[in-house]
Amino acid sequence: MRSLLRNLFFATALFIGVAPAIAAETDAPADLKAQAAKIVRVENPDVLPSVKRVVITSFMADFVSELRYSKSLSGLEALIGADSDVSIRLVGSSNEQLQAITDAFYEQTVAQLRARGVEVVEHAELAALPEYAELAASGLKPLPNEQDAKAGKGLFFTAQGLPLHLIDETQFMPSFSFGRKKQDDFLTFGTRFSGGFAAAQTQQIENRIATGLGATILKVRLTVLGGQLTPDSSFWGSGKVSTRAAASFVDTVTRYAFITPDGNKARISLQETVATDEIGELVNTTSDGSKATDTAKNVALVALNVASLAARLGGLNTGYTGGFSATSEYECRVRPELFEKALLSHHETIAGLFGDHLQKPAQ
Repeated sequence: MRSLLRNLFFATALFIGVAPAIAAETDAPADLKAQAAKIVRVENPDVLPSVKRVVITSFMADFVSELRYSKSLSGLEALIGADSDVSIRLVGSSNEQLQAITDAFYEQTVAQLRARGVEVVEHAELAALPEYAELAASGLKPLPNEQDAKAGKGLFFTAQGLPLHLIDETQFMPSFSFGRKKQDDFLTFGTRFSGGFAAAQTQQIENRIATGLGATILKVRLTVLGGQLTPDSSFWGSGKVSTRAAASFVDTVTRYAFITPDGNKARISLQETVATDEIGELVNTTSDGSKATDTAKNVALVALNVASLAARLGGLNTGYTGGFSATSEYECRVRPELFEKALLSHHETIAGLFGDHLQKPAQ
């Protein structure tokens, strides 16, 4: 029996699952432009050379107020103290500051586009159109809008009083890919499910706006994490999750989406998450026990599970199927001035990179 238990334990250890990464987080280099080809992705680049005049009908910034990571632990991961659940709450900012940052993001976006020769329709000209009243009437209310999604809770803000229309990024430009299907983990299932229907109605209105103004529709989405989670996804890794008190702009869901007057679509997005500098301090607020307690508890569960499996193989039904857990809770306590400065500095560079790719899509 002892030999069987030992063999079963090592079999459990060898079949460690690879942890799904929340984002391919990369520290922001001093000069992001030097890594533009690596950081930025352009879809349908042939559409972009015709974009000389844009009208911004959507500008949303999602500040993730509670970032979450969850996975099932294997026996070995439980023994070495890996985390099954990790969360980071953003603390220290306010809705008023987040709205001010969103408005500043908008101004930076417009400035970067105009610096590259792209004409941006004034918001007052857009707001004077009867179609704009239709667009505004279909927007989500109240604002900010909270999405309690798989990746965590987030608050969506808009700039210039623009209406909020949420759509799963995989629905804007569907693409075929092998492997695990991508999901927009920053939107709830209900929003993702209904977003396609709402987007069709919204696009009809936007098409009339684009034709009337002779401008390409530009829809901006920015997703900001207050704090970082980086799971170790290597096969022989520890299964642990490293954390840091730095903000970041998330890949894929930080993007410019374009719809030309003739209905063609293109998208410029981050293909790697861009991290800012430290913005405060990360404090472990886990209240129910300690890492040592979690690990000891999981060691006992591993032994009990292995013994239970061995008994079942021997013809006995114990009825026990235990699980492993090790929860860590953090607060990313930001210094408001430092938080805002870091975000605006990095966003200005990202907006510049997007503008560069709008000028030279194939670069």
